[in-house]
Amino acid sequence: MAKQVFTDLNFNGGAKVTGLPAPTAASDAATKGYADSLIEGLAWKDDVVVSTQANINLASPGTAIDGVTMAVGDRVLVRAQTAAAENGIYIWNGSATAMGRAPDANASAEFNNAVVSVNSGTSAGTTWRCTTLNPVLGTDAITFTGFVAGAPPASETTAGIAEIATQAETDAGTDDLRMVTPLKLASWAGRVRKFAASIGDGTATQYDVTHNLGTLDVQVTVYRNSSPYDEVIVDVQRLSVNAVRLVFAGAPALNQYRAVVMG
Repeated sequence: MAKQVFTDLNFNGGAKVTGLPAPTAASDAATKGYADSLIEGLAWKDDVVVSTQANINLASPGTAIDGVTMAVGDRVLVRAQTAAAENGIYIWNGSATAMGRAPDANASAEFNNAVVSVNSGTSAGTTWRCTTLNPVLGTDAITFTGFVAGAPPASETTAGIAEIATQAETDAGTDDLRMVTPLKLASWAGRVRKFAASIGDGTATQYDVTHNLGTLDVQVTVYRNSSPYDEVIVDVQRLSVNAVRLVFAGAPALNQYRAVVMG
């Protein structure tokens, strides 16, 4: 028998009631997630025991799924089938008995914005949302993606929460789990940088080119700034990490050559 409370509870603006299950009766307390789902138009399904991580044989699923020993009537989120039209929420009926779609997910409209949480296995504590609308069951591919705070880390095969790599992690180039932003990529320590300038004034034979690439490890190419745009050989001196000197045997005409510095 449930205990009854006959006094007010004061949480002093800090404590919270956590771990509530999804409400089923009119008098049940509702979680924020449940309230948000009403606003967003989501369709919450009863929890599943486990979620598949790879293709399984729906006709003979075995005694365990994702390392969890099953019991008759257990709900299973099948989300990784090779034939994606088979994905959905199923009921386990026995190790050698075909699994059938759950009663609350066996019609097309029931997949619209369907959301389900996983209680055991690799995906325990995560929540998944169906992003396929009005699927033709058995024909259309059905996709479930990680949803809200319970979503798993994103990978090449699993949708979920992606963490952005730091500049140091981007420069190291060894982390295969974090995402890289355009700015981090543009600032990558190993990127190839380029500076180009037109050379020649009809008088001087020596030109200092400030490239500001911050390294002596640069390659310098000089080519004719008109057809046939062929490369020419000049003396190249590295004055500093930010400048090179080009020395010609004779004075180039105005903007006769183009110098490209890469590093």
